[in-house]
Amino acid sequence: MKYLVFRSFGNLEKDVRKHALVAVEYGSDIDSVTDKLIKAINDDAIGLEKYQHGYTVATYAPELVNDLRRVKRYKYMMDAVLYPEYGEHNDMIEYGIVEEPETA
Repeated sequence: MKYLVFRSFGNLEKDVRKHALVAVEYGSDIDSVTDKLIKAINDDAIGLEKYQHGYTVATYAPELVNDLRRVKRYKYMMDAVLYPEYGEHNDMIEYGIVEEPETA
């Protein structure tokens, strides 16, 4: 299977057509690529200019997109939480994952 990872602008349901493709991973199933997806998302999130200095990132394992969400483009989603070294609140970026056959 091929897994395409898209970065949202913070909220997975807004401006879906403008989400940025940040990684493509290949594996037999989502579990086999989870570690690669986490690394790719960590690298992407901490590489954003705003978060390059004084932030730590934690990315959570993929989960199925809830049926109650409006966005239908993605099968899975992952959250990257960015923790400032000094600050009162964290930032979160939602990533959407499209799963498709490797031949597509």
